[in-house]
Parts: sequence; C-alpha cells; structure tokens
Amino acid sequence: MYNHLKFTVNYIKMSTLLILGIVILACGNGKMPPDSQQLTYSAFNCPNTINVSFPGVSGIRQVTGSSNVYITGVYTQYGANHAFLYQGPISGNGICNAFNYPSSESLTVTATSLYGPDNSTNGNVVVVGSYTTLQAGPIAQLGLLYQGASDGSTLNGYSTLNPASLTTDTIINTLGHSVMNGIVVGNYDTNIATGKAFIYNINTGSYFNLTKIPTPSLSITAYGIWYNGGTSYTITGGYSDINESGMNIGYIVDWDSATNRESNFTTLNYGNLPESIVGTHFEGITTDGSGGYNLAADWQYNNGSGKTTPSFAHITRNSNGTFATPQWTPFSYYPASSWTSANTVYQNYILGLYQAGTPTKDYGYTAYIP
Repeated sequence: MYNHLKFTVNYIKMSTLLILGIVILACGNGKMPPDSQQLTYSAFNCPNTINVSFPGVSGIRQVTGSSNVYITGVYTQYGANHAFLYQGPISGNGICNAFNYPSSESLTVTATSLYGPDNSTNGNVVVVGSYTTLQAGPIAQLGLLYQGASDGSTLNGYSTLNPASLTTDTIINTLGHSVMNGIVVGNYDTNIATGKAFIYNINTGSYFNLTKIPTPSLSITAYGIWYNGGTSYTITGGYSDINESGMNIGYIVDWDSATNRESNFTTLNYGNLPESIVGTHFEGITTDGSGGYNLAADWQYNNGSGKTTPSFAHITRNSNGTFATPQWTPFSYYPASSWTSANTVYQNYILGLYQAGTPTKDYGYTAYIP
C-alpha cells in the first residue's frame, strides 16, 4: 500500500567541521598549487527518525521564487528502500516527505528511489527516479516520473518512464536521473547492451537517445541537466570507449529541445589530466550565476589504486560558446570518513555521502565551496 509519511527535520545540527587539504587544481596542467583552502561542511539526515539508515542524497533544485530548495534521496527502513523529498532552507528546519510509488491490486511496489526534483506550476513538483515491483523482480528497475503535490500525495501523478521507442531490444532497467523545465535525462539497459542514455520531453511525450558526438561510445550516462533559457539545455555525465559497464570519462554537452540536436560535446577529466591516468564521472550541474557552471564529480586513478574521490568543478564558456578548461576543487569529509562521494550540486554547495564507523554506515553531508 502507498504510505505517506511526513517528518520535520533540522539536518544542520552538527558542529561545523573543516575538511583539510582542500586545493584548487591549476587549469591545464593538473598540478596542485602549494596554497590550500578550507571547506566547511555540515551533516544532512532526512528523515531524522528511528530505525532508519541513510544511503542516498541524490538531487537538488531551488524552489521557484524562494531561497528554499528541494532535495531528493533514499533511505532504508525495516529492510526496504524508500524515497524522500525535502523542502526548505539548505540550512535546515524544512519538511522531509517520504515518497513511495503507489501499489495497486495488480502492482506490488517493493522499493522507490528519487534522483532529481524540479518545480512545476502552483507549488507542485516534478520528480524522477526509479521503482521496483514484486511482479518484475527486485533487480529490474522501472523509470519513475511524478508530477503533483510536493508531499507526494497526488496518486495519479505517478507514471512510468519507458524509452522503448528508442530500441527494438527488451529494456530491463530504466532510471530517471534529473529533470528541469520539462526535460528528463536518464539511463536504460537492454537485454543486449548496458549504459544507454535518454532524453525525455514531458510536454511532447517524446524520447531521444543521447550519444557521444561525433563518435558514439560503448556506454554513456546522463546524470545532470541545466536549463539555460529558450530551447537550450546543458547535460553532463560520463561515458566509456572501453566497455559497456564502465563510465570512466566525464563530459558536458549542449542540447536543443527545438532541433533535438547535441552540440559542443566536450570531454572533461579530473585535474585536466588524460583519461589514461584518471577516470571521472559527473553527478550534477548547476549555474555559477555568470554564464558558467558548477559540477559535482567523482574521480579515481585508473591504475586501480584508491577509492573514488569527490571534486567540485567550475567551468565557463569561451567567447564562441564552447566550454573552457575547468578548475577543480578536490575534497574529502575529513577526519570522520573513510570514503566520500559528490552526488549533486547547487550554487556553491555540494551534497553527497560519507562513510564512517564500525560497522561502516552511510551519512549525508552538505559542503560549501568558497
């Protein structure tokens, strides 16, 4: 049965700590300068209640006409995954609503995940993600699209994302990753190939493949989208030319909703280093307020050593509209964590997860990049 819960949370309660060793990488040479900056971070937990573990902060979007934000994610309670949508100040004291794709007489929903929120009309929201059902099995993920009240109570607002028009193969997994101004980006797998990216126009009901241009890659993800105005959008994620299951090279690309065409496809790798040294994947994108973008990235050395590490990337445009060389700010939730991820970005804020404790558990955080 559909279960709607509401929690009031104050997720910035921990004393402000400092991440040590924060550096901005010099553009172009991938070398760390001798001076460093300190980065402040705070805890994020939603919902803040008993018998809950917190495995995911996934997306963020500013509420129209307000300084508040929407934040999506996933938590686990009594062995099942549930989705949430937080609404309120990024500093806390907002409302955390649990979202569960509604079951019916013919459909038993077993888990729900939300990955990206956006504004709709009359204070409503648009949210994308995935859900699983007893009928399809626990592995098969179905794409989720919700359009309705921000507390998740609009039962007829839930629908399924299904990019079947893009392939003649059988689709076995679909995930909606991000949505803005009526355009959804996400991924799907088929029984033949994994790592396919799609673009969905909510207003027209049309799906489009997103590919690496001019030469397609073996796999590609679409994790973040930003609306520039008019018919212009910018999308980011990762791709691989090596194998279908690996997304080890970051990218940024423009897409036009009038022509359904991509342009300015640009490869981006952490520290502006070659892909032979590092692998990179972008988790989200936001404006810098001056015509450029801030991106949330995770990276790892390609020699197999070390865990993935988060980074904040800032990229501007050249005078001809192409993307300039980015600046990078690596960080880690230190000293409390054994691992940190960068899951989404809003203005100069990065949100993600860190792991700590014995046994290891996941915790959410918000970090401010000066």
